[in-house]
Amino acid sequence: MKKKLTVVVLALCAAIVLLIVGISTGSLEQLIGDKYADVSDYFGNIADNEAVLVLADGEQAEIHAVRPEGQTEYYLPWETAAVLLGSPLYVDEANGRGMLARPEEIWYFTPGTAGYDTQDGQHVDTDSVALIQKDDGFYVSLEYLTKVMDLYLDGVHEDTKTVVVFTDPAQSTARAVSPDDKEGGIRVRTESSRKADVLKKTNEVYVLESGEEWSRVMTSEGYVGYAENADLSETSQLAFTQNGPEYSSLIRDHKICLGWHQMSTASGNDTLAERISGAQGLNVISPTWFFVTDDKGNISSFASAAYVQQAHGAGLEVWGLIDNFTNQIDDKAFMSNTEARTNMITQLISAAKDCGMDGINLDFESIKEDEAIHYTQLVRELSIACRKNGLVFSVDDPVPTFSSHYNRRAQGQVADYVIMMGYDEHFSGSDTAGSNASLSFVETGIQDTLKEVPANKLISAMPFYTRLWIESYENGSLECQTLSMTDANAYAKDKQMEIYWDAALGQNVAELDTEENLQKMWLEDEQSLTEKLKLIDTYQLAGGAFWKLGFEDKSVWSLIAQHI
Repeated sequence: MKKKLTVVVLALCAAIVLLIVGISTGSLEQLIGDKYADVSDYFGNIADNEAVLVLADGEQAEIHAVRPEGQTEYYLPWETAAVLLGSPLYVDEANGRGMLARPEEIWYFTPGTAGYDTQDGQHVDTDSVALIQKDDGFYVSLEYLTKVMDLYLDGVHEDTKTVVVFTDPAQSTARAVSPDDKEGGIRVRTESSRKADVLKKTNEVYVLESGEEWSRVMTSEGYVGYAENADLSETSQLAFTQNGPEYSSLIRDHKICLGWHQMSTASGNDTLAERISGAQGLNVISPTWFFVTDDKGNISSFASAAYVQQAHGAGLEVWGLIDNFTNQIDDKAFMSNTEARTNMITQLISAAKDCGMDGINLDFESIKEDEAIHYTQLVRELSIACRKNGLVFSVDDPVPTFSSHYNRRAQGQVADYVIMMGYDEHFSGSDTAGSNASLSFVETGIQDTLKEVPANKLISAMPFYTRLWIESYENGSLECQTLSMTDANAYAKDKQMEIYWDAALGQNVAELDTEENLQKMWLEDEQSLTEKLKLIDTYQLAGGAFWKLGFEDKSVWSLIAQHI
């Protein structure tokens, strides 16, 4: 009896030791088994004919893919596909047809019909019905999109009713170091801890974010959690067929140095010689010649063949600018109208050919989120016309912070150059005074844009102007004036403003504190411009652009010529 008691005591002691070791090392769950998280409601309620779309960052799309009765494929509302996946299949709802912009033509799709029609009237058969129409709108086939763009679908998992999608071929994957055919060798947990519940065991995961000991991962079904790096093999690139079309580009073999020549009347053409006087290194001039005048896509033009001839004589290319600044235009009504877009493009190309200019610069600003998919279609269609007519096509964008809804990935594919307007950090109407273009603002804009646009197509646009801010002590009102470089320096000198260098902003700051107000300028000068120009080399960009000619101090051109 005493011997049996001793055995029991020893066994109990051993169990206690194992329990202490398990708790201290975090391996207790491996001694007593894994605890699984309740995933019964992980993907929410899903109808029988639906599937949850799980995006590359693990986020679940609010709108589900649907499989209509009689169809074997899953479909998404075309707008959702355009916004979330960058789908190039656009729907001309007024005419009830789909449009797919290719490098040099457009394909047309009839809802519910397999195949498409080319612009010359030829019908091409396909296995998929790319577009269908339901009571609530038009839907595009996910399967068909994989055949015309860079899109990867990880099936439709019938047990979870999910489909994982990726548009970036650089997505990383990892397999289990010790595969387990029955359960899987990778434990995907709710948190980066061995004590955390297990969401799923699997032998392969998508790596969303790598860490030192744990990585954030996603399973093929769309469960997102954490896996120990010790359980993961070295990451490899997701292999899938990239079916996006190849676009030819008119990329120059030298850096672009572009200056915008603003004019509000045709008489502005007579000021070309004055604007380019002393402009060392300038090789492209972009006159603000065109603007859309109405919702039907009609345009006004100041284009001049004599101007182009004079610019060419000075060694400059001419990229005529078109904008949407007319207040009378409803941008959405215009850009969502296929006939209006075509009308604008036809007139613009005709004017370009008549005057002999070398390129077109698209400067549509203040594009709202619900207008972005129509704007992207305009960009695609204009790129076709420019490509077929040998015109350089460039697009102007605010920094991504102000315009994250723009489809820069599409712009980087179809345009020759994308120009990031690295200014208006603070502008007339801002609640507080501040820099127009601090160094960090510009650099962050470049970094964010490079996530979607190749460096050899990205041009960094810099300001030749400064804003004077006057804050009243009496009523707190904030006044803002725009000054040229020369005028800002003259104002600071005349007012005897204190000027000091702010290294964090990469700018000189001029300040004057009076009894009535506080006056401040974040100066654009040779020093600030030098810091911004350095970024062109740092990120190996395609060049620089400057708004606007006539606002610069002539001394900056020798500096610009050194960097571009």
